[in-house]
Amino acid sequence: MNTTNLLMLPGDRQLAYAEYGDPSGQAVFYFHGGGTSRLEPLLLGNEVFVRLGLHIIAPDRPGIGRSHFQPNRGFSHWPKDVTFLADALGLDKFSVLGVSSGGGYVAACAAKIPHRLRSAAIASGAWEFTARDLLGHKRWDLLLVSLLVKYFPWLYRASMKLTQRSLNAPPIKLLKTLKKTLPTADYTVLEAPGRLQQSCEALNEGLRSGTRGTAWDLQLYFKKWDFSLDEIKVPLTLFYGENDRNVPLGLVKEIVATLPTANLVMYPNEGHISVVVNQIEAIAQALVEE
Repeated sequence: MNTTNLLMLPGDRQLAYAEYGDPSGQAVFYFHGGGTSRLEPLLLGNEVFVRLGLHIIAPDRPGIGRSHFQPNRGFSHWPKDVTFLADALGLDKFSVLGVSSGGGYVAACAAKIPHRLRSAAIASGAWEFTARDLLGHKRWDLLLVSLLVKYFPWLYRASMKLTQRSLNAPPIKLLKTLKKTLPTADYTVLEAPGRLQQSCEALNEGLRSGTRGTAWDLQLYFKKWDFSLDEIKVPLTLFYGENDRNVPLGLVKEIVATLPTANLVMYPNEGHISVVVNQIEAIAQALVEE
């Protein structure tokens, strides 16, 4: 396990990535969620990836953690960084797994570099959310976020700084706050010994260089994507909890209906965070099956 590796990309832009699990196992690029970083896989624990025979490679996206910011980037820029990193590691083919806000980056890889992929999976993934979609599904919370990100980015970034400060509160106080807002499955996952601390470390690392990278990362989900989902021709397995309060599941089902190669797996008692932790064996199986 090595949580900080640095690679220089073309144009002297730095990419940071972590490695977990079995170095000789199947290579899986893990795309972290929004606001977090390459440390996110530690929520599951390195021993889990060793047991499953997976070699996890988790890069920080541009402007997040230790990766340098990339101006004007879209989703379609990410596959270029991924292939450069894969080439540097001597990997001809690999799998991709995106969690939450990492989902769009899996879709971009499936569309743009299918010849390099063994398999692709998304857990609790976000998609392109237009104002019309959010209104139709009555997601006023996400609509407010989209308005802040688009028209008042400075205010949204200020709110992120406040959130970061709250991460330094005593764990008992944080858990008490989270219990009021999270579904039971998600709270139970974070309540496990050491897991809330790991989550806070991953979030703090994501904001190491400030809020610009994380804010840019999020706003991509509320604008027209720079590639078409019609380009995806490879199998794509999607895992969601039916108690997910972060992603509009109705919208997810509408999108999946337009993707002939997608397979949607739903878990009735899982939430947004818990599905990747509790169902990692099923996710790993989908990735290994190619």
